[in-house]
Amino acid sequence: ALQSDFRIEAARDTLLVAVKDHPEDALAWARLSELSLMLGDKAQSRAAADKASSLAPDLARTQLVLGFAALAGYRDAEARSSFERAIELAPSDPLAHLGLGLAQISGGQLEAGRGELEVAVALDSNQALLRAYLGKAYFEEKRSPLDDQQFGIAKQLDPLDPTAFLYDGIRKQTENRPVEALEALEQSIALNDNRAVYRSRLLLDKDQASRGTSLARVYNDLGFSQLGISQATDSVTIDPSNASAHRFLSDTYRNIGRHETARVSELQQAQMLQDININPIQPSLSDTNLNIVTQGGPASAGFNEFTPLFERNMAQGNISAFGGNNGTLGGEAVVSGVYDRLSLSAGAFGYDTNGFRPNNDLNHEIYNLFAQVAVTPQFNLQAEFQKRDSEYGDLKMNFDPASYSAVQRNTLQTDSARLGARFTLSPRSTLLVLYNHKKADATQNDQSIVFTYPFPPFVDVVQFSNLATIATSNQYEGAYIHQADGFNILAGAAYTQVDRTDIQDVSILDTQFGPPFPVPLGIPPDVNDIKDKRAYVYGNIMLPSNVTWTLGLSYQKYEETAFDLNKINPKLGVQWQVNDALRLRGAYFKVQKPVLASNRTLEPTQIAGFNQYFDDVDATRSSRYGIGADWRPSRTVSLGAEGTHRELKVPIYPGGPAVFDDRREWTHRAYGYWTPTKQWALSLEAVYDRFNNDDASLVANIVPLKVRTVSVPAKAMYFHPSGYFGGMGVTYVDQAVRRTSASSLPQGDSGFFVVDLSAGYKLPKRKGVASLSVQNLFDKHFKYQDDSYRQFGDEPSVAPYTPERVVMGRLTLSF
Repeated sequence: ALQSDFRIEAARDTLLVAVKDHPEDALAWARLSELSLMLGDKAQSRAAADKASSLAPDLARTQLVLGFAALAGYRDAEARSSFERAIELAPSDPLAHLGLGLAQISGGQLEAGRGELEVAVALDSNQALLRAYLGKAYFEEKRSPLDDQQFGIAKQLDPLDPTAFLYDGIRKQTENRPVEALEALEQSIALNDNRAVYRSRLLLDKDQASRGTSLARVYNDLGFSQLGISQATDSVTIDPSNASAHRFLSDTYRNIGRHETARVSELQQAQMLQDININPIQPSLSDTNLNIVTQGGPASAGFNEFTPLFERNMAQGNISAFGGNNGTLGGEAVVSGVYDRLSLSAGAFGYDTNGFRPNNDLNHEIYNLFAQVAVTPQFNLQAEFQKRDSEYGDLKMNFDPASYSAVQRNTLQTDSARLGARFTLSPRSTLLVLYNHKKADATQNDQSIVFTYPFPPFVDVVQFSNLATIATSNQYEGAYIHQADGFNILAGAAYTQVDRTDIQDVSILDTQFGPPFPVPLGIPPDVNDIKDKRAYVYGNIMLPSNVTWTLGLSYQKYEETAFDLNKINPKLGVQWQVNDALRLRGAYFKVQKPVLASNRTLEPTQIAGFNQYFDDVDATRSSRYGIGADWRPSRTVSLGAEGTHRELKVPIYPGGPAVFDDRREWTHRAYGYWTPTKQWALSLEAVYDRFNNDDASLVANIVPLKVRTVSVPAKAMYFHPSGYFGGMGVTYVDQAVRRTSASSLPQGDSGFFVVDLSAGYKLPKRKGVASLSVQNLFDKHFKYQDDSYRQFGDEPSVAPYTPERVVMGRLTLSF
């Protein structure tokens, strides 16, 4: 009955009948407490443990379950007392020593706790679970190879228990062995009912920390991003209440273009579902569109890579510093800690670069504070505050790098606050309540020559345009998740209100006669009150067991000055696990981009592995069709392909009632990944992206008519167990850009190769990582159209390729 959660629940229900018929049976109450805790029902576990203890206070088993129930309720002192009493009553019981060791570790006494785990193993050396937890303790003490030995013994004793495979995979990743780590993690997933729930079977200790580790880091290090997305989306679909699955998906989206809304939404969902933990909140990952250098920069420095496997009272610090050419400097620091029911995290991030051309500079300052408290085992509160200050020039790449504004200046200042609550109604039901607030103040100052009079006195007329936007957003959202045998349901509702004012200061300046003086045109402020109401429901049904159907529906009422919209959006997805090697999937869904404070939502961001929340203009209506296949012909080879088509209606504001541009997007991709040895990882991808704009677009002067981009990145990575790693990537890009006669921006065809190199070293004992990367090694100059035309907003946007050599060094330390 212990092969799956639902069978555990059946056994628990049988015991409920048993204790009702025999309320004096202390052992039945004790067993009921154990099974309830394994299911996450801490309240019932506590009640059953108290009942068992009252019936037989001198029975070791009752003291044992009382201790585990107290440990799950963050009462370490009470847990230690119960375990010590259990040891007095039954000194040879290994579980009593295991419990005492976990309680001591939870209270911050790692060495003493490890000693108790050694006693437990000595009392029962054939217990795989005890070996796995002793290996965790050795891992925390950084006592290699003792941790490796214990994990190996545990896997031999019980090759069907995923616990040791999970912890061993995390260990191998930290030791610069990602290929072996991938094998161990996939084995753990397969043994855990093929669900990536990332936890031990015991569930009696506070092992949430291991679920917060950066599992996506394995896939990202190998360059297997599409494989990571496939695994993460599968996990989220099967278990939408699992925090680690959402964090996994968020991390895999980190370097995927136009997925910022989806990335931070998945991060928020992971935070809302997590228990208190020491996982640091990185300012550079909690905001959108920072456009920092990804190779060798802080975007690749996942501080959760250094998260401990045991949750315990402690504090830790992480710091990352980086620098490179073009005057690029910056760093990030985070301090986080846990004490009993409270976890805290505070961080700061700074970034400054001059860019590759004049007026291409970018500066960020971000500060973040996060707090979470377990009021009760079933009720969790959290709060997050963030402040951002950005300043930048013209960052867009409009095909020709020489086409830019030399005087445009932009600023963005935001203050954000988030309050969240999680109610665990039952082991199967979770309620999330969320409030997001954001105040943004953005300015754009531009100066351009408008025209020259063709008649005397030939006066040069210059236009100065200053646009200031002040917006205050308040978002209220709630979501309910229910997990059942063979299906799950997620339902939610949200209301967002935005008060936005655009102030445009346009003036004419005569440069010929007398002292120059501006003549203001007196354009009145544009005040816009936006209201966005929506409700949604999603169901994932496993019928038959190897086919997962996703059915959903959302309703949205969008109101603002220029237009109102009322839309019903159907959702349909299917994933068919044909056999152990092949999975087919398809989806069709409609989306209306909601107004989101801080770009975040609790609504699912993907269906059957196809993203539905792109970084589109607010109120954009879209339909997406997708079909894909993922094939594992062998343990070392992964192949896949998908094709998608989007139809969009994008709102345009010409100064009156809004009209909509009809646009089309096609994105097709194929990938192949191979790990020929334990040190090498090879990847090859091909991406076809096509964009068509409305022929009669009112913004044809800035939005291209057609853009077709083909990119083929190939990458080879090498990892040595001593800590050294290196890699080389070659990307071929072929692009065609066409514009209408209304546009003065450049167009044409472009084809080029970019070669990137990277090298680094993982410091011993998980102390940090040092790396050096070179992008565009041969300093190729090329033309490229970035994606900035697809979204209009206050945040910066840059191209994924730079038409000059970029060198970046980074050092990340953990202590």
